[in-house]
Amino acid sequence: MEVSGAVSVALDPSAAKAVQPRRWFADPLVFAFTLAALLLGGLRFLELGRWSLWLDEALTLADTHAGGLEVNPIGYWVSGWFYGGGHPDEFLLRLPAAIFGLASILATLWAFRPFVGARVASLAAFFLAASVWHLYWSQTARFYTLAQTLALLGGGWLLRGLYGGSSRRTLLGLVLLVLAALTHPSAAFLIGALLVVPWIARWCEWVPGPAAQSRAWTLFFWVGLLALVAGSGWVLRAWFRWEARQGGASPLHFVKTVGYLISPTLGLAFALGAWRQWRRRESFALVGTAVLALSTAGLASCFVRVSAQYVFVLQPWLAVCAALLFLPAEGETDAQRKRHAWLALVVSLPGLIESALYFTVRHGDRPQWREAYACVFERRAPSDLVLGMDAPVAEYYLDPHTRTVRDWKIVTWLDDWRARVPLDSARYERRTWFVLNRTQLDDWTELPTSAENRAEFERLLREECELVATFEVPLTPRDLDVFVYVTKVP
Repeated sequence: MEVSGAVSVALDPSAAKAVQPRRWFADPLVFAFTLAALLLGGLRFLELGRWSLWLDEALTLADTHAGGLEVNPIGYWVSGWFYGGGHPDEFLLRLPAAIFGLASILATLWAFRPFVGARVASLAAFFLAASVWHLYWSQTARFYTLAQTLALLGGGWLLRGLYGGSSRRTLLGLVLLVLAALTHPSAAFLIGALLVVPWIARWCEWVPGPAAQSRAWTLFFWVGLLALVAGSGWVLRAWFRWEARQGGASPLHFVKTVGYLISPTLGLAFALGAWRQWRRRESFALVGTAVLALSTAGLASCFVRVSAQYVFVLQPWLAVCAALLFLPAEGETDAQRKRHAWLALVVSLPGLIESALYFTVRHGDRPQWREAYACVFERRAPSDLVLGMDAPVAEYYLDPHTRTVRDWKIVTWLDDWRARVPLDSARYERRTWFVLNRTQLDDWTELPTSAENRAEFERLLREECELVATFEVPLTPRDLDVFVYVTKVP
């Protein structure tokens, strides 16, 4: 295993004189994985403006102009600074996420290298860059890649500080972790694990003696305790808001979504790498953090609905555990090195294939709301009524000067709460257009009459409307197809 730099001395002070840092690219696989990670990372900027917005992206712009939400202040502050007071196009809306997506790949290279060596760090960055999950959120106008980058930097500095006996690095790491949580509350899963796992490593005497007795650990204890006390109210508010918005528990949903987006091959490599390496003192902090954080999220899914996006911040930590499976052995031969390279490619293959589909037939894994609403407004008469799902997206496209897409005026939002609107409008001789995604009808469950309203609405579509256009997104795990209906002429 390669251990280099100041932190390597802290990990094993007795070997400080014997260990000499190697050049970053002394291992040919390090060069290959790093180059591949950077090239794939550049794809974050490809076709940024091609895909239609989806609901959360439109709401990001609206809430940025409205001052943001108290649980996401850093994310909305960055968005407000970048967007200003204007009406940015899709490219500019998504550019910050793409920048931080590439930054998180670079941060992965930096954060893990002192503990597991250059090959494992570069391979983890490659796994991250090859993931369609990471690509998607790097091209989405949300805060997940910013939170991931801050969490990587915070975790990297914290562990460097604790294992190297540096109070300044420890404090910097804790500050960055707090900023990650203020960017998106889902970072709390990682932070909780990082506040626990280093103490286990110290108890197991896997932290070098001089560092374990340094002031950094005293600072870590008191700041961690302060964060626990001061942040408990914030965590509870975020939890109750999350519970109200996400609905009931669904552990099966958590397992299925996380398993699919991590990919079966990377998930298997993660499990094997974590199992084989968790007892090595250099990698224990990384493995323990990943396993504990993911387990905590799984436990939370027994009480609230936890989708895969809420553990996106953990993806680099899962990737580094998978990369540990390819840790080079002493005296590694060229044949073994080539075998590791091919196996790593097999692990990344599902993500690479899905990334290719993402840029081709899958329309960026987004519903084609822009095209569907354009179709309607090219054909509608001035007196026609338009009802559509994700109405704020329609507002964004149809009123280029609006900053309040939550206050929709051009399109009436078609959802559970307004399910009676199309039924009532059908009584009058007024042509009505419907823009919908059928999967969203599954969310019509919140009212006592939801099932009845859905059945009657589907009857209306079937018997009194004609299908005008279909905007399909094939080969996706979710149904993203958008349909345009219009009532038949009397």
